[in-house]
Amino acid sequence: MNLTMQPYRTEDDYWRIRAFLRKVFLRNERRELIWHVARLDYWRWHFIENCQVCGPVGEVTSLWETGGGEIAAVLHPVSMGEAFLHVHPDFRNPTLEDEMIVCAEEHLTGESADGRRYLFVQAFRDDALRRHALTQRSYAPSGQPVHHWRRDLDDSISQVPVAAGYTIRSMGDVDEFPARSWASWRAFHPDEPDDQYEGWEWYGNIQSAPLYRRDLDIVAASSSGEIAAFCTLWYDDVTRSAVCVLVGTAPEHQRRGLGKAVIVEGLRRLQRMGGTRAFANGYDPPANALYGAALGTSELSDSWLKRW
Repeated sequence: MNLTMQPYRTEDDYWRIRAFLRKVFLRNERRELIWHVARLDYWRWHFIENCQVCGPVGEVTSLWETGGGEIAAVLHPVSMGEAFLHVHPDFRNPTLEDEMIVCAEEHLTGESADGRRYLFVQAFRDDALRRHALTQRSYAPSGQPVHHWRRDLDDSISQVPVAAGYTIRSMGDVDEFPARSWASWRAFHPDEPDDQYEGWEWYGNIQSAPLYRRDLDIVAASSSGEIAAFCTLWYDDVTRSAVCVLVGTAPEHQRRGLGKAVIVEGLRRLQRMGGTRAFANGYDPPANALYGAALGTSELSDSWLKRW
């Protein structure tokens, strides 16, 4: 079937893409071969609105459609220099893969300090079609593989003992934004000077995302009220699945089991509301150790890199 590439046109396209991701996700038997719809929302409301890693959604997103206007594939960056391809399995073929990669090379590349262009594209280890397409265009795997962790929630989930002096609970209201933001800064920027801290207002965008639920924004709080660890889960009741984005523990509170405790509490809450599968992506050994302990099953993908 002939497909036509279309630019992102209006806000309606965003909601069409969300519906497309849900349909393909279910067709793929809920494997994260394309993004979970919650990851698209997180990209828009955090990576773009807060981190400004690329232009607005409408400036960096392309769609491939059938003659009847059905979405067959979507291309956009994670950040400039890192492209993501979402393709419906009924339309996957070498020609479309190559066309999407060429489009990404033309519009979504990053530029290194020496002036060279670069592009990363992700491919699962069992995706022979994409790996071949990338090889043909001079890409090669780069860096550590990504672990795509998942856990089915069919069986009972035992509570995890909580270290003395801590309470596991839901995130508070806007008054707790500063404490939650500071915990995130401490968890993900432990070696950076505190004067680089940019404040807490960004958390309002997080709570604006369509699938955000405060009862799934889990924190571990110390007896003094300090937020020590956190896990935000994004639940999609259409697919009865959720993703963990993000999980972190401030350095001074690590090695007390708090990361696993907040994840497991989130899984228990998901299960009570009817969720049946949860996901998390691990990009380094500490994250993979944590997610492996809490979730247990993973698939591997690689980031393929081309420089020119």
